[in-house]
Amino acid sequence: MRSRTHSLNWHGQVFYFQYVRDSFEEQGAPLWAVSRRGEFIGTMPCSTEVTTKDFELRGLHWLSDLLDPQQPR
Repeated sequence: MRSRTHSLNWHGQVFYFQYVRDSFEEQGAPLWAVSRRGEFIGTMPCSTEVTTKDFELRGLHWLSDLLDPQQPR
């Protein structure tokens, strides 16, 4: 995925993903800062080399794990 910003809809809310500096790549996967309504809620590790569809799937799973941990997958 070449874009450095991305948004996803989850449970009727829009979440924004912003790529964080490359310096995190040496620790594994690059990080994406995640926010909702202008409020930072966490970081999600994900390579910039994944497809947009894979990024969206990872983002939705990440949001589900963070915000709805009781939901079975």
